Amino acid sequence: MKNDIGIEQLRRYQEYGESILQSLELVSQNPPPQESWIPASINENIHYLRQSARRVVELASSPVKIGIMGEFSSGKTLLLGSLIGYADALPVSETPTTGNVTAIHLRQQPNLQTTQISKFTVEYLSHEGVKECLRFMLKEAEVRAKAADIPSTEIASLQNLHPTTAVDINGILKWCEQVWNQTQSLELRSLLRELVGFVRTYSAYGKEICGKSYQIDHTTAKKGLRLAEPPMNILELSFAQLPPPPIPWESFTQPTAIDLQKSFSLIRRIDVTVEVAKQVWDLSGLQGTNEFVLLDFPGLGSADSGVRDAFLSLRELADVQTILLLLNGRYPGGAIASKIRTMLERDKGQDLRDRIIVGVGRFNQLPLTLSDERAIDELVDEPLLSEETVLERLGILQLTIASASNLTTEKKNIVLLSQLYGLTKLAELSSLVQVSSPEFLPELDLPNKFQEIEQREKWEQLSKMLPTSSTLHKQLSDYVEDGGMSRLRSLLRDHVAQHGMKQLVEDTKKAVEALRKQQNYLKTLLEEIPSYIPVQENPAFLNLRETIENLVTIYRQFQADLERQPILNNRNGIAVSDVVKDELTSKIFFDWSEWTLLFDRTKNGTIALSKSESFFDDEEIEDSIPTKSDDFYPAFVQTVQEMQVFAHERTKEAVTDLFSKLSLEVASDRTTVNAMILPEMEQYIQENFGKNQLRLFRNLLRAIEPANKWQKLIIEHSGLAGSTVSINADALFPLARKDDRHPNGQIFDWSPEKKSPVPPRPFNHQIAVLRLRDEITATASLHLVQYVSQLTKQVKLSFSRALKEIVDSLQELLKSKHEPLLRYIAAAEERNSGSTPTWLKTLSQVATISDPGEV
Repeated sequence: MKNDIGIEQLRRYQEYGESILQSLELVSQNPPPQESWIPASINENIHYLRQSARRVVELASSPVKIGIMGEFSSGKTLLLGSLIGYADALPVSETPTTGNVTAIHLRQQPNLQTTQISKFTVEYLSHEGVKECLRFMLKEAEVRAKAADIPSTEIASLQNLHPTTAVDINGILKWCEQVWNQTQSLELRSLLRELVGFVRTYSAYGKEICGKSYQIDHTTAKKGLRLAEPPMNILELSFAQLPPPPIPWESFTQPTAIDLQKSFSLIRRIDVTVEVAKQVWDLSGLQGTNEFVLLDFPGLGSADSGVRDAFLSLRELADVQTILLLLNGRYPGGAIASKIRTMLERDKGQDLRDRIIVGVGRFNQLPLTLSDERAIDELVDEPLLSEETVLERLGILQLTIASASNLTTEKKNIVLLSQLYGLTKLAELSSLVQVSSPEFLPELDLPNKFQEIEQREKWEQLSKMLPTSSTLHKQLSDYVEDGGMSRLRSLLRDHVAQHGMKQLVEDTKKAVEALRKQQNYLKTLLEEIPSYIPVQENPAFLNLRETIENLVTIYRQFQADLERQPILNNRNGIAVSDVVKDELTSKIFFDWSEWTLLFDRTKNGTIALSKSESFFDDEEIEDSIPTKSDDFYPAFVQTVQEMQVFAHERTKEAVTDLFSKLSLEVASDRTTVNAMILPEMEQYIQENFGKNQLRLFRNLLRAIEPANKWQKLIIEHSGLAGSTVSINADALFPLARKDDRHPNGQIFDWSPEKKSPVPPRPFNHQIAVLRLRDEITATASLHLVQYVSQLTKQVKLSFSRALKEIVDSLQELLKSKHEPLLRYIAAAEERNSGSTPTWLKTLSQVATISDPGEV
């Protein structure tokens, strides 16, 4: 897996876990109450959800880790010192049965200089961590008690001592004393002594230091983290002779070396940052792999190794991508390393050999016999030497390689080591670089002693006789070069770059899958909760019913008022037809210029036609006053068309006014219902109640929002949305016009074209003009009122259909069969106002948070 892809995947996993933790934090502020309608296991599920989410975040944000474990006296501490370039950098316990997990955070420093070591951070177990450790120790106590033939009644009583909420310190001490007095089993007594010390330390300091971290300097760490040897005559001790409860610290703000010794068993982990020069360990190829961490584990696997140490180690090993197992070259073929591997695989439930690198520590102290040395001398003189021949002739080397091969999948992952020689070679890099404290310097001379040099020379000769393709050739050559340390550093670095990130992503993915299972279980639990919380009659439900009844009354009254209007009224209560007639009269009377021309030529009731001379001696100016009916036709047509548009707009405006009035009447009901509405309701109602109930719900929304929901539909269905269909003004014109059958239209009396065989009687032309104006106005008004009446009929028909559907739906909602729907709608008000618990809403969201998938 490419590092950039792996890092992006881990980032997504981390965000996923953090989003769930943030939601669960809200739940913790208002946890589920102990009610009969709430599943009893929901609190346990929340606990495991939080635990799983934390696990995802911890893994996704953690660096690539390599765990270092070893057989006793294999030189593990010296190996770590040699790897980082400073022999005695780390504080270690002097007793092989007690130790701490130490996390070494590696950094590259730019220049060739002495390895820099930061202050040490000592982290103590949390209270929950103490309980987990005690459960682990008590479980092991049960196993050892059975092996020691302790009475079954005593073993059975252990079950009551496993801590859940609180630690029964007195109960555990009493049980330990009773069993101590009944057994001489070394393994059981070792564990009992450890248990007593652990609970007494927790009793003395737990309240003050559990869950805390302290930074301490190197001197304090070296003194405080080294414990004295335990008494060896444990089988002769009485229970009263076991260590008493420790005395309090001088100050809980900062521990002294003595304080660290007293509280040693409660320490969870020690962290330290180490900066190494590129010439010591080139880490440049690890860019983009987050961080490189070595985890130093206390010795495990022996009969007297600490059970608390095993708990801490297994806990930390869950996050380790690669394991470096260090064998003791002085005692090849030991079973401790295999026992450690078996224990780890049993805990992880998988074969770990492909994740294990094996180092054979203290290979320079391989117990060669005189016969072995003679065999080496003979082998270096043989031509065409093979690896098989060497291993067959050198049984001690064959045993060493075979023991290491059982722990890993590839022989290239086996390194032969001399930790001290590796430090000696590092010291040769520069006189300015220190590889140990002054106290340790004499140890660096040991690899230069004659016997060591002679032995390395023999291994070098043997390696040269082997084929260069031989694994043993490479192993021996690396050992001779610098005690195998450069090879080990390279192997660890390459494994982190090639396999560590991939394994970290896989481990995190498994944690994500476990978290998803908890989410699915939560979803199942939430399905057991009723769709609405069983409480006393919901006031919101009663309020909703009352609101719907009020809406029915309002809409019925609105429908009755509309039916009583033969013509629509505007917002001022004036009929639209009257508004149109007034506008028509005003337009004909005052906008038509024809009347002005006629009245201006009227004198003593008679219209006089004349020609006037031009001031500028142009042609004579003829009169432009209307003298026949066709002269009024253009103005009539234009006025009718304009008034039709006017009537159309005033009718549309009246419809808008109706909706404004209706919206105002339902305003309080709209406020009531809107307080209950949630965006997701429509989908939920469709999926859980059906299409018919969805239609009823939508009509309820239309009832409270008439202007927004269906005003536009009424305007469209009434023909008011688009352009008007023009009235045939030609058919409406009240005066005779010139056409195919009539060579002339109506000629007025004042026209020069008016010819009569008999001289006409004197007649008042002004009266004739007024009658003509009234006739034109009356004709246009009649047809425009008919047009407004037709529009009103279409509007009322559209309203009637819509109002009937809405009123019918509202009345249907009030029937008992739709009570569940109304209760669902009303329950939303409680959710909005907070009457539905926040924890329930939040947990529902937690159950639906999706994992990010793969990049």
